[in-house]
Amino acid sequence: MSYTPVQLLENWILRQASDSGQAWLDSQREAVATGDPKALYMAFGFAPRKVGKADLQLTERDLNDAAEARPGWMPHSWTLDQAARVLLLMSLPTEDDAAFYQILEKLFQTAEIREQICLYQALQLLPHQELFDDRLAEGIRTNIKSIFESIAHHNPLPMELMSEHAWNQMILKALFIGAALDPVEGLDRRVNPELARMLIDFAHERRAAKRPIPVELWRVAAPFADEIALEDMKALYAAGEQLEQSAIALALVSTASDEADVILKTNPEVAKRAENGEITWPEIARQAY
Repeated sequence: MSYTPVQLLENWILRQASDSGQAWLDSQREAVATGDPKALYMAFGFAPRKVGKADLQLTERDLNDAAEARPGWMPHSWTLDQAARVLLLMSLPTEDDAAFYQILEKLFQTAEIREQICLYQALQLLPHQELFDDRLAEGIRTNIKSIFESIAHHNPLPMELMSEHAWNQMILKALFIGAALDPVEGLDRRVNPELARMLIDFAHERRAAKRPIPVELWRVAAPFADEIALEDMKALYAAGEQLEQSAIALALVSTASDEADVILKTNPEVAKRAENGEITWPEIARQAY
């Protein structure tokens, strides 16, 4: 049996919320459904006090149901108040797309950090998503890592909505602020020559200055590696840290080019581990961050 996102959120909250918290949420959803933005703003702010901030206790089945209900939805780190707030947003009338946008935009403009994280994660479940591409592009300019990651990590909207320029800026920003790339949905699908060129230049400058290069960079740069990139990768593969060698091996194995094969043969033990699946990007990201 398949469920809608609303049904899943309702079920998850019902399992954990108190009777009083559930009753409060039901009454507030009814008020929001009348189209009164003040009811939404008030309830959105009070949700943590009324239903609590505990992590949602989700099973593997719950996560599978979420992915089926909305491809790319990964609520494994969501909290009870976040789920309640998203249900409140989903109760808002949506026929007037301009009014819907304005109400959410006002919430974005006045939201504190936890509220912004919730709003950015909620957009993937809301209608009129195409209206929020500028909001996403503005959001990734933040220097607050948790807000940036609410857009970039475990969120299908950047992959689906962002222009190539905005996407490339998001990936670069992730590297600058120390956010992992592996949780970015569609990372390999949206690799492009311009992004690879920027990353190759960045890596070359870092190496020339004897500064560390984020190891996940090679995953995105390797598919379009030029002479400069191959030379840098060859040198690091021979004499770099173990994690660097593992990342470069995995990146080169995925490119399947003659130049990549030549480099891989200079350290066949690491290459074999990459080819056998003993090295993975999630594990590299875990060790790096």
